[in-house]
Amino acid sequence: MSATLISNARIFDGVSVVSECGYVLIQSGCISQVSLREPLSPPADCTVVDATGYTLLPGLIDAHVHVYQDVQLLETAIQYGVTTVLDMHNEREWFKAINAITRQRNDVSDVKSCCFGATIKNGWPSAIIKLVSPDKDVEDRISKWPNLTDSKSVEEYIAQNMAAGATFTKLMQEDGHTMTLPFPEQPVPTPSLELQKAIVDASHDKGMLAVAHALTNHSTLQVLRAGVDGLTHASIDPINEQIVEAFKKNNAFVIPTLAVHASCSGEEQETRDKFATSLHGAEKEHLLGCLHITSDKFSIKSVYEQVYTLKEAGIDVLCGTDTATDLLGTRAGASVHHELWMYVNRCRFTPLEALVSATSKIAERFRLQDRGRIREGLLADLLLVSGDPAKSIEAIRNVKMVWRNGEAVVNN
Repeated sequence: MSATLISNARIFDGVSVVSECGYVLIQSGCISQVSLREPLSPPADCTVVDATGYTLLPGLIDAHVHVYQDVQLLETAIQYGVTTVLDMHNEREWFKAINAITRQRNDVSDVKSCCFGATIKNGWPSAIIKLVSPDKDVEDRISKWPNLTDSKSVEEYIAQNMAAGATFTKLMQEDGHTMTLPFPEQPVPTPSLELQKAIVDASHDKGMLAVAHALTNHSTLQVLRAGVDGLTHASIDPINEQIVEAFKKNNAFVIPTLAVHASCSGEEQETRDKFATSLHGAEKEHLLGCLHITSDKFSIKSVYEQVYTLKEAGIDVLCGTDTATDLLGTRAGASVHHELWMYVNRCRFTPLEALVSATSKIAERFRLQDRGRIREGLLADLLLVSGDPAKSIEAIRNVKMVWRNGEAVVNN
């Protein structure tokens, strides 16, 4: 692989803008040199990219997606500068196949996964999958999911997930009462606090993070009491001090998934249209669609306030969208841009805070030590955009080039 020298770039290193005219040399798939002022000499057979007027960033990370078997989701995400996605529930065999593809190809986003979530019989997400999945074999598929009941079943589950390549664990705490859907059992069965603690403890014993699905304050408190490291959604209930203190006690983070919250409530239709302008046909219709499954008594405005309050209290906010191919109102990559726009325009983040939430902060909290920053020795997963997204988050949409493992895979 030939070297690449990116010259004259404004550099956002994952934490701050460190140069207005800097130089980054890519060699052998990694960032080999960074100069914030002085020009670097290109080695022989080096491609030189003049980035005058452009901003170089670490590749964006989406901390909540559902890849399943969908290679196209990864192909689409990278076109928007999303070089890594975190897969929040998947069949073990599907993930192993997808993971193999990401090791062979650079024109797709990399993926890290929890593999199977920590499921119980008839619990989440089987309750909703049975309602919405078009797959004829869905019942057979769900029958192979974990049916956790005690410490022994938890230990077997963790070991099998790790053998399939899982790097974290996802708990499920969802009784379905926020949704207007005809679940077979109402409320949807949920794990006991004792079982959730066993899952968290077993994960931590193996050096794995434990994150959790929860949509209400009650469910959020339950999994925080169990010891989870982060929440994969923001609660849709009004924020209160008890929630803030529970997050602080665990040093837990939150992945808001505003994109899917808006789809569930049928809100933010005008802004979805803004991020669908370059799409056509079925792709555009899908992003403009809405799930409309949240009860009318809940509003996304409570979610905005929850995210803002947690951020102001020092809780880490990680950018994640809950994008999946079959979820109306979401699109790989585009929903990350929409999510960041909502952080700035709805949750009162600065553009810089939003960028940090989609780069270094995710890498730090999910222990992805080889990415998320522009630093010598890290992977050359990089994004070049026109303008300055640290001043105007709109600029993140102006994708010029994307590199993964040092290979230019997008060049607009």
